[in-house]
Amino acid sequence: MAEGTAPIEWCWLALSDMEPGLLYRLLAFRESVFVVEQRCAYQELDGRDERAWHLVGLRTGHVVACLRVLVPQREEGRFRIGRVAVDSGWRGKGLARQMVLMALDRIREHGGTRPVVLDAQTYLVAFYGSLGFEVTGEEFLEDGIPHRPMALDWERAPTAP
Repeated sequence: MAEGTAPIEWCWLALSDMEPGLLYRLLAFRESVFVVEQRCAYQELDGRDERAWHLVGLRTGHVVACLRVLVPQREEGRFRIGRVAVDSGWRGKGLARQMVLMALDRIREHGGTRPVVLDAQTYLVAFYGSLGFEVTGEEFLEDGIPHRPMALDWERAPTAP
C-alpha cells in the first residue's frame, strides 16, 4: 500500500468535525490494527474519542496512520497520547515518530509544557524514550499486551522538523 507518489495528507480533527465517511474509515482502521491484527478482543470505542484531538494521515482517501490526544478536562490535568497506529504497509518509514512530534507540537501550542503521558506497549519503550518519554511505573497487562506507563520530560522532547 505504500507504493506510489501521492503524499500523505495530515489533518487534526475533533470527532464532531469528521464527516461520516472519514469517521467510519478511521474507526475501521483502528479496529483492524488494535483488535484484528493484535488479536485483542476489547472495547476499542472507549468513550474518550469525543474529548480528543485526532491526527489522521490520509493517502488517496485511505487512512494510513492515526493517533489521538486526550485533552485534559481540568486546568491542572495532563494530556494523554494514545491509539498510535500505522498501516502495516507504511511501517518503518518514520510515520509514528512524525505523528508523535506533531502531537507534541500541538500540545505545546495549546497547553504549554503541561504533563503528557502514555501507556507504551513494552516493545516500544525505547522508541518513546527517543522522543523524550521516561518510564514511570511497572509493566502491566492491558488486554493481554504488556505495557509500561511513560511521561514526557519536556527538556528532552525533540520538535517536529
